[in-house]
Amino acid sequence: MTELDTKTIIELGIGSIGKIKILKALAEENKMVTIYVLHKKTGLKRENIKRNLKDLITIGWVLAKKMVNIMYILNRENEYVQNILIFFANIGYIEQ
Repeated sequence: MTELDTKTIIELGIGSIGKIKILKALAEENKMVTIYVLHKKTGLKRENIKRNLKDLITIGWVLAKKMVNIMYILNRENEYVQNILIFFANIGYIEQ
């Protein structure tokens, strides 16, 4: 995969309300979760969650691990994710 520029990463990462809801849900969980948990926390359809997760995994904001089910977690070591979490906390979108 070719390296993406910042503009592309940001547009892929926060380009929809669904991705923002997923980032919020993962930030609040702070542990590995299933699509079912994301569905319950976000109210999004499973198909939309899967599509949005694909983009978030591509840019390294979310990590996936195959266990009994595929589990997802926010990549808190990613610089963009760290800055987005600060922004979300500063505006009161998430609690820290």
